[in-house]
Amino acid sequence: MPLLLLAWLLIAACSSADRTPNDSAATPVQNSLMIMAQEYSFDAPDTVPAGFTRVSLMNHGAESHHALLIRMDSGHVAGELLEHFQKSRVPPNWVAFYGGPSVSVQPLSENVVDLTPGNYVMICVIPAPDGTPHVAKGMVRPLTVVPGTVATAAPNADLTITLSDYAFTPSGPLSSGQHVIRVDNAGEQAHELIMIKLEPGRTIEEYVTWSRKPEGPRPGSPVGGTMAQSRGITNYVIADLTPGEYGFICFIPDTKDGKPHLAHGMIKQFAVQ
Repeated sequence: MPLLLLAWLLIAACSSADRTPNDSAATPVQNSLMIMAQEYSFDAPDTVPAGFTRVSLMNHGAESHHALLIRMDSGHVAGELLEHFQKSRVPPNWVAFYGGPSVSVQPLSENVVDLTPGNYVMICVIPAPDGTPHVAKGMVRPLTVVPGTVATAAPNADLTITLSDYAFTPSGPLSSGQHVIRVDNAGEQAHELIMIKLEPGRTIEEYVTWSRKPEGPRPGSPVGGTMAQSRGITNYVIADLTPGEYGFICFIPDTKDGKPHLAHGMIKQFAVQ
């Protein structure tokens, strides 16, 4: 599997499907998609209704996993997409990246995504110990989103983070506690939001260096976020933050020069009180 595709994404996934009951008229209704991940496969439903969907990623494996959701135009298949990335870092014009839960130190990671009807594929591109991306070992699964019959709504977000070429712009400071964070991509290129909880005294730049050559103690650990989102795609990240230093990173390579977006400034460290 080419490193171009590996560079394109990064980190963990698990989920299953059907809508959650609405316990209160004030609680927004969402469908649910549960994806179970292990080495090296996904266990997930074949179909899910369209609408706002709580995508839950449960990792039963020993390695980290994620699930990137990619929507393909009619007539295109997953194999065609993987072949494309062997030749080009620029995504084809017949796909849209819908994000999905990023890897987390917790076994469960959750995002809410507004899924539109169509054919999707979920993949994991984290490298195995032998350096081979998980997608090349079989972590590819199709998903069909069918028209929904129940009205759904977005969760009530308490913070918005806007992705752009090339910055993370929060609507306010992040505090400790439980949050629903809306993540919008307003950039021309696809972007991701990888959230890292740093060890005391370490920096987000040190984490990036360690991630390229993981030797010695980890400077930090992933605590969720979003996978690649195309322009105009929104994810809602379900997060429970504890006090400390954190960082945001976008590892996706630039379509013009191939450098990761963090090299263009898409890296940010901040404190959570």
